[in-house]
Amino acid sequence: HFPPPAVIITVVSMIRIMNGRNQILFAFTALMMLTLCACNTREDILKYAPVEVYADVTLLQLVEDKRAMIVIAHDDDMCGMAGTISLLNQRGWEIAVVSFSQTPERNAAQIEACRSILDTVMFVDLKPGQYRNDLDTVEHAYYAIPRERFELVFNRELIETEYSRCIRAFNPSVIFTLDSEMGGYGHPEHVFISQMVIDLAMQQRITPVWIYQSVYTDHMEQTIMERHAARMKSWGFPGDEWDNAKTIYGVSGMPEPDVQINIRSQAGRKMDYLRSYNKREREILDFFIPFFEAYPAEEYFSVFDREFFRVIKV
Repeated sequence: HFPPPAVIITVVSMIRIMNGRNQILFAFTALMMLTLCACNTREDILKYAPVEVYADVTLLQLVEDKRAMIVIAHDDDMCGMAGTISLLNQRGWEIAVVSFSQTPERNAAQIEACRSILDTVMFVDLKPGQYRNDLDTVEHAYYAIPRERFELVFNRELIETEYSRCIRAFNPSVIFTLDSEMGGYGHPEHVFISQMVIDLAMQQRITPVWIYQSVYTDHMEQTIMERHAARMKSWGFPGDEWDNAKTIYGVSGMPEPDVQINIRSQAGRKMDYLRSYNKREREILDFFIPFFEAYPAEEYFSVFDREFFRVIKV
């Protein structure tokens, strides 16, 4: 964001016709004013905010066994549901999260970041080369692959054994995942893990009553992913992975939400969680949570004040 060119030209012209101390004072004042002009405004993020309205969630208020588990491939996959998790935790729910193990430093950071929004952090200690067979042949592991290739690419039995062991140990009544159709933006590991949860539940190898899949509304998805594609193209990348993923999975995008949850009361906790990641990971999060670092928590989550879920009854 930059001030309008006319403002810059006017300021420079005035500095040039001044001299001495007045020039210095005016330049300093002008610099402060230009900085304010360049600041992000609420309008910068309104275009990405949800315009749709869905039913407010009520089922979770009726669940007696208040144990929920987030089952995801990567630690940062829970960012879109962190407000809901924090809200439930404050209401007395016992909550755990499980994902593939990362580096010791990143695992430690995940444990620390989750401390204020949930109770237990678990890791499936499998290296990427143990759970995927194609990493020596693919350029980008996050590119979508056809579902019919999942059985060749993923070591299903090993993954299911390790994940189900963690899930059964915690025994949640509700499981939170990403969606099983698009995996958010097309990452095959997202799709595989989310579908795995449904399969394990249908086989009664795990016993949740409800599965809540974190999704965006159509408006959010369209505007945020268009921004992401444009940025990728400006950096010299194709920027077509989202459109390719929709074609490969045969969908128009994420599933439509069934419910919404107002998370405005959790603004501070969710922002603290998002900002706990290191610089590179925060830059990636900004692809899907636009400009979150540029605003105070209360202001940002007065715009993005809801999280959305597709609900599956097991």
